[in-house]
Order: sequence, then C-alpha cells, then structure tokens
Amino acid sequence: MDDNGKHLTAGLRRGKEEAFAYVFRMYYSPLLNYAGRILKDVEAANDVVQECFCRLYERRRELRKELQVRPYLYKSVYNACMDAIKHQKVESNYINQELLDFYFSKVVETPEAEQALLDEDLKGAIQDAINKLPERCREIFVLSKVDGLSNKQIAEQLNISMKTVEAQMTTAFVRLRKELGWLLCFIFIQNF
Repeated sequence: MDDNGKHLTAGLRRGKEEAFAYVFRMYYSPLLNYAGRILKDVEAANDVVQECFCRLYERRRELRKELQVRPYLYKSVYNACMDAIKHQKVESNYINQELLDFYFSKVVETPEAEQALLDEDLKGAIQDAINKLPERCREIFVLSKVDGLSNKQIAEQLNISMKTVEAQMTTAFVRLRKELGWLLCFIFIQNF
C-alpha cells in the first residue's frame, strides 16, 4: 500500500481494516517517539498517539480524498501534545492554587504551624544540598557536622590524611554556600 496514494485514503474513509492496520504498523512507533520527545513522558505520549488513531477512525468519513496520511498524523499528534501540555499547566496551576488556599486558610492562622512548615522546608533544602555533594565529600561532611567527629577522628576512621579531610570539608562548604546562598538571605530576613 502507498501511504500517499488515493487507495489508502479511500480505504481509510470506507473503514477498511487492512488500511487502518497498515497505517498503525507504519506510524505507531515513529509517532510514539515523536510524542515522547515533545512530552518527555512515555505514558502520556502513548495516550496521545492512541487517541490520535482513535480520532482518525472516528473521523474517517470526514477525510479529504487528497489527504496525505503521514503529515496528517504528525500534525494530529503535535496538536494533541500541545493540548496535553496546556492541560498539565492548567492542572499544575489549579494544584498550586489549592495549596495556596490551604496555606492561607489554615497555616497562616496558626503561627506555630507556619514555623513548623518553614523549618521543614529549610531542613529539606539543606538535606537536598548535602545530598548533591560528591560521595566522599558528603561522607566526610556528615561525619563532621552530623556525627560530631573531629578531623583527626575522620582521618583515622576513613584511613585518609587530615589534609584530605580538610580539603573535602572546604569543598563541601564552598558547594553548600553556592547551593544555599538564598537560605542565608531568608534566615537574615526571618530574624530581622
């Protein structure tokens, strides 16, 4: 079958099973790949492509005789992806608004709850920054600042030199300062 030919379009318009099977075999995988690159979500891409094939079947009688199947399908998938992205943004805005409504109606009414929420956010930000440190650097930083070991104890425990411990601690502080610079401003404003 020729996908640009009148026979394929005519077969689709008449609802011929072999025409739809041919189109599905030819274009499903490339369209899934295309939608996946746009949406960056395989499951959403699969939903979009399946929906486009369903719409092709449902609207088969409306297809123009001169229709070229490949461009039609790619345009349909592209439009469906754009709709999905818009829907995600609307959904995200709705969820954010719900969270803001909850925050202002419940949390702000009780200063203790607000402080607990801020403390939790700060702890999470600090933990995320520590988790981004290189493995050895993170290990040394945790031994020092969480477990309270001295540089000498860390060097002995890890069988490394004290110079290495000091260098790794300096690296940790530089990276954490860079990662958490905004936090210093926040703490200053909060205590002001």
